[in-house]
Amino acid sequence: MDVEPQNSKIFRKICKQAGKAVADYRMIAGGDRLMVGLSGGKDSMMLMHVLTHLQRHAPVDFEVTAVTFDPGFPGFNPSAIQKYAHEQGWEHHIVSVGMEDLLKEKNAERRPCVLCSRIRRGKLYGKAGELGCRKIALGHNLDDVCVSMLISLTRGLGIKTMAPNVKADELYLKVIRPLTYVPEKMIVEGARIFGFPDCGKCVYQDRLEKSGDRAYFGKLLDQMEQRIPHIRQNMLYSMSSVRPGYMLDPEFLKLD
Repeated sequence: MDVEPQNSKIFRKICKQAGKAVADYRMIAGGDRLMVGLSGGKDSMMLMHVLTHLQRHAPVDFEVTAVTFDPGFPGFNPSAIQKYAHEQGWEHHIVSVGMEDLLKEKNAERRPCVLCSRIRRGKLYGKAGELGCRKIALGHNLDDVCVSMLISLTRGLGIKTMAPNVKADELYLKVIRPLTYVPEKMIVEGARIFGFPDCGKCVYQDRLEKSGDRAYFGKLLDQMEQRIPHIRQNMLYSMSSVRPGYMLDPEFLKLD
């Protein structure tokens, strides 16, 4: 007999890693109402399943709702996300914006992600306040954290990455990332078992996968792993063991 996705070995592993990250970085407290940014991708879908699992098993009570940002691009299917969410019994909301017209109006089609991410962030933050949520949970995984570190380091943006529990631009909000410890390949394996629906994709996704920094550094990470096994876990350890006295920032060095 087939095992239910929620009882599969891989899902239990994902939940264990997520639970550890939540505890290590004190992401969730009793009485919290979390808003998940549910894009319809494998990471955010898995995050919702993980959080609903933790709801049933964690020693603290908290609520979860999901919000999907619909940019109105051809091929993106928010109704498929909503149908799946309702089938799972999740509370779900959609925030819609006509990004295609907005990008043309702002002459931002060459660099669409900059404007789109800013609009999406603002809309999600506003919806969080409307829904009484003080924390937004995002589906970034360990690969995303490692790639962000590489991009920041090589683009001269400072030594930084996606923090697992950080204040948002709106001071009353915090952004949490419960999948921080979970490698992407683990989520891919789990997604196959759950059989998430095809919710479409961003109209610019192919361009980003061909020439975007994230795609480039993601492939580079795979290549580096061939020489350095467990490179993601090694990077996680390094990012968790910062030694500013051995860096080049004068603020942290004893120069007298």
